[in-house]
Amino acid sequence: MEWIFLPWTLMAYLTRDSDPTGRHWIERNRYEPPGAAEKWLIEIVYETVVAETRCTRCGAPLDRPRLRADAWPVRVATRCRGSARHRHRADVSRAPDGLHTGPLIRA
Repeated sequence: MEWIFLPWTLMAYLTRDSDPTGRHWIERNRYEPPGAAEKWLIEIVYETVVAETRCTRCGAPLDRPRLRADAWPVRVATRCRGSARHRHRADVSRAPDGLHTGPLIRA
C-alpha cells in the first residue's frame, strides 16, 4: 500500500513553495498593479467607511474617496465638506491572506 502514497508525497514535495513564511509570494507579486476587482473592492469598502465617518477636526461629512491605484500600496484620499476641506488618507496593501485596509486618518 505504500506505493499509492509515494507519487502524492513526491508531487507535494516538488510543488511546495520554497519559503514557508510566504515572503516569496509577496516579493513575486509586489510590483503587479492592482486588478479591476481589487480596485472595485477597495472603492466599495472606503465608500462605506466615508459614508459613516465625519471629519475628526471639524465634524463635517466626507467627500467621495479617490484612489491612486498605480501600484501597491493603494492610496485612498478624501476631503471633508467643511470650509477648511481637511484631508483624510488611508493605505491599502496586499498580503498573502488578502487585502489589508488601513484606517482613514486626517493628513
